[in-house]
Amino acid sequence: MIATARHWAISYSQVEARRTVVRLDAEHALDALKGNFVAASLGGEVVWRVLPLGANDASALRAVSRAVTLAPIEAEDREAVRQLADEVPEALAEAEAVSGARRLLATPAVRQAGAEALEFLTEYVTWGLESGLPRVLRRLEPGSEPEDITVTDALSPRVGLGSIWRGLGAAELVDASALPAASGATVSAADVDLSRLRPVLATGTATHLVVFSTAPHRATELVTALQP
Repeated sequence: MIATARHWAISYSQVEARRTVVRLDAEHALDALKGNFVAASLGGEVVWRVLPLGANDASALRAVSRAVTLAPIEAEDREAVRQLADEVPEALAEAEAVSGARRLLATPAVRQAGAEALEFLTEYVTWGLESGLPRVLRRLEPGSEPEDITVTDALSPRVGLGSIWRGLGAAELVDASALPAASGATVSAADVDLSRLRPVLATGTATHLVVFSTAPHRATELVTALQP
């Protein structure tokens, strides 16, 4: 029982460490993407926040996707998983303190704690085997980075930039190839400031734009303003 409990505790610790790395990679990717936002104003107020996306951004989206698609810890499993992180390691330490020759040197209080720890671990492992805890641990293991994610998936549930940055407004994906060429274009409305967006489009590296619009505005208005 002790060996099984120790194996589970170590496995969960390793799984959680890998999940943490996945989440940190996603945070770094989001920070990098957020640094590419370009604001567009209407009447002196920022109405659109535009995220240009090109082929080089796919790796960042894949990192985000890997975190977004991490298997959640279901409500019925939370207590058991929490115990793997807290009570089980503590019980293992108390049981180890009275194992073998160490029992001869242990005080009555330590021996009592060790006996209670062994009883707890026995019950925990018995319950874990019956309830499929090893299966839960395998499900929590992070999957590999999804290779099929492209910039067109930026707003899909597998990436979810619209949900992640919902505070920026309604998100829409615009195909940059459908936009007018930036070079030589003029602002079609005097109250629309696209001075920061046009140079980005002029580089030709963006294949798609994720446009966040504050209500009641939409991406179509921005596209219209870009028309020469």
